[in-house]
Amino acid sequence: MLKNIFNTLQDAGVLVMDKASELNDAAKEKIMSTIDEWVEILPKIQVLGFEMTSFGVSMSISPVLMAELKGNTSDFTTDRIAQLLEENKDVKTVKFFLNVIKTTLALHQKTKAPTKEVLIVKIEVKLSPEIKVFLGKPELL
Repeated sequence: MLKNIFNTLQDAGVLVMDKASELNDAAKEKIMSTIDEWVEILPKIQVLGFEMTSFGVSMSISPVLMAELKGNTSDFTTDRIAQLLEENKDVKTVKFFLNVIKTTLALHQKTKAPTKEVLIVKIEVKLSPEIKVFLGKPELL
């Protein structure tokens, strides 16, 4: 009887491990697809007025694409961002990118701090994509 319970637990453990491996493979496939999408979008973002200052890929259980872009803050007024959003209304990744910049600039204005000349955008594409926008160069990342 104990042997049967032990065998059942072993079989269940193997099934759980197999399912976890399948989920991990599906997640890797999804993130690689998302990374490919961003790699194709980066040239479009550069055309908007950004220079890519760094590009990297981290390979681990969850691959990560990292890119840093730099532009002039004065080139991204509220009106210009609205125009770019309209021009890219069918490209959700570019819209996401522009909306994060728009939100950052609006929140920065509320701080009443002087506006920095340089607009730095750091993109990390991973299981949960992340875009960070800085006015000026952050000291710690």
